[in-house]
Amino acid sequence: MFFDLFGNYLVDNNKMTSDQLASLKEAQASSRLKLGFIAVSEKMITEKQSEEINRKQAVMDKRFGDIAVELGYLTDDQVGQLLGLQGNTYLKFCQLVTEQGIMSMEDIEAQLKAYVASCGFEEAAIEDIKSDDIDRIIPLFTPDIEDKYSEILAVGIRTINRLVSSNICISKGCVVDSLDISDYAIQALVGDFNVKTGFVGQGDSLLVIADAYAREHFDAVDEDALDSVAEFINIINGLYATSISYQKVNVELMPPELITGSKKIEAAKIAVMPITIDGRDVKMFLAIS
Repeated sequence: MFFDLFGNYLVDNNKMTSDQLASLKEAQASSRLKLGFIAVSEKMITEKQSEEINRKQAVMDKRFGDIAVELGYLTDDQVGQLLGLQGNTYLKFCQLVTEQGIMSMEDIEAQLKAYVASCGFEEAAIEDIKSDDIDRIIPLFTPDIEDKYSEILAVGIRTINRLVSSNICISKGCVVDSLDISDYAIQALVGDFNVKTGFVGQGDSLLVIADAYAREHFDAVDEDALDSVAEFINIINGLYATSISYQKVNVELMPPELITGSKKIEAAKIAVMPITIDGRDVKMFLAIS
């Protein structure tokens, strides 16, 4: 998600092109973080020391970390820490961006601060964004709801990523007490607490979920398409209900509802999370009793 959140911000602010972002995302899966890049980024060694190790590595059959330890630049424990960061999404983004000459590390760090400020987050949120951890990121975008409801949104994002598309970006959510919407699917969880989970979209944007989940093409957001979205919501709520059952919290899934035409939803709180999936805008919402 970091590539989409921060990458889209950079594109919108003319710091990179959409083609460059697409190239970065394509390269993400196959690229491998270099230990030297991580060590410099984490300020464990200098760029000059990294270059020296690379020169020695070119003529020696030894790993970067082993040479760094021999030279006294790193300890074994520090090498272990660096190896643990080789799957870090933020550092992978930085390595790809700097290698392609799009931005420097200093520019990336400055723009990340600007992005966090533009979202209205505290500077401490930078570490949450860099973590690429959905459970840490979602509460930033929905600060006015309890953790148990943020967890439903997090399960929703993970399920979209797994079953619909990995090309996802979220925007700052809001909490309202009424919502005028049309053509949506919704399902209630009742028990130790009550909440309804739904998806709505403008025009035919809900088809991005309906088509992918049903693995067929729908021509319009009709009852068949909404039924596919409802089944998808049932998966989200089922996963969430299972996870909280281990904490001795019990909820029951009600049959999903398909709503065609306009309707006004009212609740004590309605948390609305805008999500862009493959360039199409939908909203996941929670009506909290």
